[in-house]
Amino acid sequence: MLASALCPHKFLFLSLLIVIVATETGVSAGFSIGSSPRAGRHVRDRRAFCQSVNHRTNLSQRSHGQSAAVIRRGGRRDDKDTDAEELEDFGGAVGGLFGNFRIPAMLVAASTLGSAFALPFAETDRVLFGFSKRIYAFTMLTSLGSMVLVVILSTICMNDIAISPARLSTSVQQYIDDNYALEWMMVKSHFYYGTLAFVVGTAFRAWVSITCPVVGNAIVGILSSLTVISISTLLEKSRNQGGGKPFRQNVVCYLKLLLAKGKSSPLFGAGAILWATTVAYIFVKFPHVYLYLSGV
Repeated sequence: MLASALCPHKFLFLSLLIVIVATETGVSAGFSIGSSPRAGRHVRDRRAFCQSVNHRTNLSQRSHGQSAAVIRRGGRRDDKDTDAEELEDFGGAVGGLFGNFRIPAMLVAASTLGSAFALPFAETDRVLFGFSKRIYAFTMLTSLGSMVLVVILSTICMNDIAISPARLSTSVQQYIDDNYALEWMMVKSHFYYGTLAFVVGTAFRAWVSITCPVVGNAIVGILSSLTVISISTLLEKSRNQGGGKPFRQNVVCYLKLLLAKGKSSPLFGAGAILWATTVAYIFVKFPHVYLYLSGV
């Protein structure tokens, strides 16, 4: 009888998982690997302009006996007094940054897939335990969907860098802003959310599974402190890596990029609308879950 009671819950979980993965995959499908004619023309014009600038710079520096400034990772130059900036192709460095997100995302996705259904629902669950189990399932499944999206987007961007012609920029950050601004923000935001959701879900599982209240509360406290520290570091690094802009301004920029992408790509817009609708549905139905568990 218990198995038959759990089947509907497993079916709902699988349905939610399919919706999440389909949404994330649909969003990622909005990015085209191949370059459009306009993008190709923009790249050719940019390269021609950069070559002419480099040529004039070299002639000017030879006439004055100066050496060219060397651009380091992140856009720092050795000679700060030199006005001319050497343009380079930072595609390899940017591809490595996407790879830094892709490998951990695959590991977390594999872990969440195996543990998402570790706490089955039961009719005898108390209200607090029932809520904890549902939050655990929600965080694990959404963490899985976010990490799958990170893997897909990172792979698409790395392949696009490999097959595209050289694109010259003054720094790694400028290269990202010119070519992969939205993709970079999506990869970072989904990776951070997926990681934090995995930690939060682990805390709920420890609290439910460990019968000792002292050990269970201690584990929840430790994981909560790690989560707060991670959020603090995220806010600080987001400001430093975003050109000194506040976190709120980075969020506004992210939303503007999402809106612009949704207007230009109907498939991307459909995926974003489906995601927003699902989130609104969850918030609306939370009181219903509480009433169901409390038996009202």
